[in-house]
Amino acid sequence: MYGTFAFVLVAQVLSGGFASGPTPLRAAWLEARPARDGEVPTGTWQLQFADGKRKSLSVARATTSPWDAAPVVISGDGLHLAYVRSTDLRVVVASFAGGEDFVGPSGEHVKAMWLSEDGERLLIDHYAERRAGGRRAEDVPDALVEVGTGRTVPLPVGGELAGFSEDGDEVLSRRTLRDGTLQVSAHKPDGTAASWTPPQDIVLSDLALSADGATLVTLDQGRVRRYDLETGRWLAGGASLDPSAYGLAWRAGVLTVKTGEHDAGNRWKVKVMAVDPATGATRRLDGYRLPGWTDDGSLVAAVER
Repeated sequence: MYGTFAFVLVAQVLSGGFASGPTPLRAAWLEARPARDGEVPTGTWQLQFADGKRKSLSVARATTSPWDAAPVVISGDGLHLAYVRSTDLRVVVASFAGGEDFVGPSGEHVKAMWLSEDGERLLIDHYAERRAGGRRAEDVPDALVEVGTGRTVPLPVGGELAGFSEDGDEVLSRRTLRDGTLQVSAHKPDGTAASWTPPQDIVLSDLALSADGATLVTLDQGRVRRYDLETGRWLAGGASLDPSAYGLAWRAGVLTVKTGEHDAGNRWKVKVMAVDPATGATRRLDGYRLPGWTDDGSLVAAVER
């Protein structure tokens, strides 16, 4: 039973066609092994590059509990990787473009991270810190970190962080209100709200904020739509894709989505497409295969970027 390993996919970026020079990173993954209540992550982070080469990242923290993988995130250009260093639990942003690695704040209570497309900004979402005896301390503030200078700005956004805008100049957050409606907000780098929705019917789907800081693109069950955060209205146009489409993201000014299926060897076969949210036009950009399936073909878990 324990001799069979599956894989947990934990971070993935688009490459191929958007980067030149250094080889961009495509994905990072951990093996998973069977346990009493399901599969649990184990081993060392493995990095897969666009040229097919792989590398172990032994310096990175692998898990935060027996059941949870530690956060890892790859920039949109594939040239930067953020992880929590295992020796001192500091957040590190590694560069694959020849620059020096950046050592940031403590990553002990990090729940999730996002990098801007160029890797110059890091967004950190924290768990609530707890003191001895189980008494709850003040929440560790979410933060925006300028990679390189180390300048850190607390982000009291009052909701769940959801990543950067297309150009990295705004931060997206969402909050479920008491009546069950969802409020989505775009924030300036200092944390102040730049635009937001009134309570309305945006579902908990993939979200991507355009460079204007106001046009929100949503993906839900294959349907791509645009929403104006300032007016609170849906915009005309849209696209209808395969219901399994996922991973809505801006890459070098292009809105992209992914679809996937397992091949005869039970590898995860990914297709990356560009989609125009106004006209619905699509075109294929890239395709590749990643490990991600057990020997019997069942997907264990996937938390893909």
